[in-house]
Amino acid sequence: KDVIDCNDTLSGCCGNFDSRLLYETLSVNMVHSLDNFNLMSATIQVAAGILINLSIINSGITLGFPSVAVPVLLGSGSGLHTSISEAAWVGSLQFASAPVSGLLAGPVIDRIGRRWGLLLVNAMFAAGWLLMAVFPLSLMVLYVGRLLTGLGMGMSISTAITYTTEIASVSLRTILVNFTPMTMALGTILAYLGAMIFQESWTEVSYFGFAIAVVSLVLTPLLPESPLWLLGRDRAEEALQALMRLRGASAPEEVRVELDSFSSRAMNTQQTGSWFSSLHNLRQPQAYKPLIMINIYFLFVLGCGVPLVIAYAVSFTQSAGLVGQAYQISLAMAAMRMVATLLTGWACNRYGKRGPALLSSAVTVVSLGVLALTVSSYLTLPSWLVGALVLVYVLSSSVGFSSLPWSMLGEIFPTNVRGICSGLTTTLAFLGSLLMTKLYPEVSRSLGAFPVFSFFAVSALGGTVFLYYFLPETHGKTLLEIEEYFKGSRATAVPK
Repeated sequence: KDVIDCNDTLSGCCGNFDSRLLYETLSVNMVHSLDNFNLMSATIQVAAGILINLSIINSGITLGFPSVAVPVLLGSGSGLHTSISEAAWVGSLQFASAPVSGLLAGPVIDRIGRRWGLLLVNAMFAAGWLLMAVFPLSLMVLYVGRLLTGLGMGMSISTAITYTTEIASVSLRTILVNFTPMTMALGTILAYLGAMIFQESWTEVSYFGFAIAVVSLVLTPLLPESPLWLLGRDRAEEALQALMRLRGASAPEEVRVELDSFSSRAMNTQQTGSWFSSLHNLRQPQAYKPLIMINIYFLFVLGCGVPLVIAYAVSFTQSAGLVGQAYQISLAMAAMRMVATLLTGWACNRYGKRGPALLSSAVTVVSLGVLALTVSSYLTLPSWLVGALVLVYVLSSSVGFSSLPWSMLGEIFPTNVRGICSGLTTTLAFLGSLLMTKLYPEVSRSLGAFPVFSFFAVSALGGTVFLYYFLPETHGKTLLEIEEYFKGSRATAVPK
């Protein structure tokens, strides 16, 4: 308006000067400049998110590795052979060590930073995979390798989610945090694919996991440190430079507003990385409220059998009354979970998180309820329909319902306790997974399929009700708004 109002003055001074043309030209140039800035910022953030979550691919391979190694250990071909009990340890040791690193992940990444934490994760993966690849005939080395990759898996999730959340802009955060379950599913697919191709050896899959870890180790130093973590350490200039790199900004003014919003949160945050300070901060409502809420929700997710789909894909399908090719069934389920994570990212970015999660949880309840009736004498369905129900269950439980708590780990906790809260939640989730995977075979044999599937359905129903009443919508909200919501501030409450 000021430019247009000066038209007469400029025309008098400069002859035939068209200020409207100047105004339109400046406007177009500003829009093009803004578009280029946004495109560059999005490209950089997506690339950083992919690099951060390379370690999660190895977590997925670690989860799917029993499908590679256990058939070899119990088979009649060449190579190492063990008893059923020893093979079971190979299949479950990752859940024994993952809670340890998951519990330590928070204080560690709060002390040394998100980037160094990611380097530590990949170092553990590299060491574990290399041992299993180089010494395939040693059971003790195989145990050690599984423990190391379990340590990497336990620390990788909270590290990747925390790191990704803190570098992402509000508009891209929902998409980027879904990279974690997506790459986890991709890693599981790669493990099952390796099991199909290399049915007499786990060496090739181990070398592949080692290669991913090495690539991540080489490329991670190129990532900027989390600006939020740097501000919490009173390293404002480094935080400014890191944020400029992440946003593709050429001048500090382009990111000043966002940096100021970070600073307002970091002023009250002193991240010492110690257990005592972190535990003291857990007394704050914005810390303990989301911690309790997300772990209760995790119990419902675990109770509806999600961990068993990965660990016992074939047994789970057979319990539903189907008999098929073991490797093909496992691969199909892993592929379905991958598709589900892609759908989750799209749906949550378009419709928010609560809507897709509620819809997927409702479908999960229905599919599990019908499956429970099918495995009993109450309902008889053709085998193809039972198979379709199993795939619907896998798809629906993965779209929103089970991926929601993972994607929220980096959002709902304040900066000063985000590391320890993510670590505690991850640890409890792994312990729950260990309990479920250990109890399922015996419970299924002693009680039968109907009580088991009924329990899954009831758990899914409980999770749906809990989700509806207690989980807020975080999509499109700043981390400060989410923190103030749990703190109890009505001024910036996050609506449901």
